[in-house]
Amino acid sequence: MKKSDRIIAALALLSAAIIVVRVIGAMAGYDLIDMAIDATRPADAGGWPMEAH
Repeated sequence: MKKSDRIIAALALLSAAIIVVRVIGAMAGYDLIDMAIDATRPADAGGWPMEAH
C-alpha cells in the first residue's frame, strides 16, 4: 500500500466518522459538532458581547 493510498483511506475514514456523528446527533436532536465547539470556548470571554446581554 502506497503512502498516498493510506492518506486517502484515512481521510475517507475521518469523513465517514464525521457523517456518523452528525447523523446520530440529528436523530438525538442535538448538533454534536456545535456542542463540541461550544465546550472548547471559555465560559466567560468578557468584552462587549457579554456586557450587551
